[in-house]
Amino acid sequence: MLVARDIFNASIGIILTNSKEVITFCNDSVQSVMKDIELKHKKMYSILPLLELEFRIKRFALKETCNENSVIYVLKRLIDDEVLYKKILEFSYDEICVTDPTGISIYCNSAFEKNHGIKRPDINGKNIFRVLNQTSPSHKAIYYAINKKKSCTIERETKTGKTLITTATPVFNNQNEIELVIANTRDITEIEKIKSKLKEVQISSEKYKREIEVLRKKELEIDGGFVAISSKMKNLLEVIKRTVNIDSTILIMGESGTGKSFIAKYIHRMSNRSQGPFITINCTTIPEHLLESELFGYASGAFTGAKKGGKPGLVELSDGGTLFLDEIGELPLNLQSKFLELIQERSYTPVGGMKSKTVDTRIIAATNADLGKLVKEKKFRKDLFYRLKVIELLMPSLRERQEDILPLINLIKSKFEKRYKLTREFSQGSINVFKDYDWPGNIRELEHVIEKLIAITPDNIIESHHIRELIQLDNESVNNISVDQLMPLDLAIEKVEKELILKAYKKLGSSYKVAEVLKISQSRASRKIIKYTKNMKK
Repeated sequence: MLVARDIFNASIGIILTNSKEVITFCNDSVQSVMKDIELKHKKMYSILPLLELEFRIKRFALKETCNENSVIYVLKRLIDDEVLYKKILEFSYDEICVTDPTGISIYCNSAFEKNHGIKRPDINGKNIFRVLNQTSPSHKAIYYAINKKKSCTIERETKTGKTLITTATPVFNNQNEIELVIANTRDITEIEKIKSKLKEVQISSEKYKREIEVLRKKELEIDGGFVAISSKMKNLLEVIKRTVNIDSTILIMGESGTGKSFIAKYIHRMSNRSQGPFITINCTTIPEHLLESELFGYASGAFTGAKKGGKPGLVELSDGGTLFLDEIGELPLNLQSKFLELIQERSYTPVGGMKSKTVDTRIIAATNADLGKLVKEKKFRKDLFYRLKVIELLMPSLRERQEDILPLINLIKSKFEKRYKLTREFSQGSINVFKDYDWPGNIRELEHVIEKLIAITPDNIIESHHIRELIQLDNESVNNISVDQLMPLDLAIEKVEKELILKAYKKLGSSYKVAEVLKISQSRASRKIIKYTKNMKK
């Protein structure tokens, strides 16, 4: 049974309500917790949630003389303040040590015992300067705080390899005398390791950043500038100058080896996007089953083996710069609709993703294929074709650029002389051979021939016969192909194709050169070489 002393006991909260649960009385213990909130005349249910945070509550029903029920609530603190504070100190990750002004230990927690290997009975009541080693950060920090009467922080590495940081703070009384010194020590070993690793990552990041910038500049290098003496190249250059800063899509068309990728890089370098990335996608070099994820990236869990968190595609990497789609005619039909969305909306959806992403990029496409013919054959989308050719640039073949041949020869010769540290001169006769030849491989073939001449010609003067021998060698693989008897047309075509591919591959040794000489895409040349060489092995 409750008595009067219980009601006014400071450690127990008492609230009395009438039959309508309106508070008629509360003692000081309750009111001190509720602070500025006046409880009298409030409904009990309105303050019950606040009280339950501090107290364990018991409810007792009483009978008043008027036979109406009233209620008394007995509130006991969930945890005593002293017990609470001790638990906080004991379970603190940090080491805590408290001394008096002379260095006598008053209190230390379990973390202190663990770090120093000293039991509390062996240090409490004793002078900390005699118990702890002088090299201990706690020893030094407390000594400084007592003598200098101000906080001190010391970092030190222990014999076990741990890094500890200690802060000792003096506590003053009303007479401005030191009453206590509280030393807090934290093990920052892991933090230091993380800082060290972060520094290594930052150094590596800066190194990779510089390397990427060098590679980027190298990728965009245009040796010797732009040769445009012929009228066709001058007209082309004029169109480029007028449209270089317009973000419309550009379609570059022309034979293989005419310099379409060179023009794409030139446009990027001259545009207001020159500080952004220049990302090249060759639609023939990436296997079809990987093409979509390489271009558009993929979301986390998109397929078995997908990286956690997904992977950005080449399209996303071109943000803020230029996206160059080389050999666009080889783009599979199933991906053409995604590129149409990219061009129209500047948005795309990664493989396995639910949300579309936006990208700020200028699109330049190039092809040596007849896209109009592919549209008629239903191999290329008409709407994508029209979206690509907002600005059309037709690269003239080298045989249409007679005025440019001599400047190109000098430019290419200078490049390879510098690379191989050799000096060569072309005789007038050799220059005439260069001009008379029709260059089916265009500038790429011209570069190949000049590089070979500089590298293998024993004399400093390159004569016409050196060039004729080399040109004949590079092109004899297409000679003497014949069908010597009547047979079905399809079989005859396949026979000629087989002989042509095998002779070219035997002489040139790579699918890249075969494609160049036969004027087909590299992917097509590679497929044919694999097909016919396999048949030979069988």
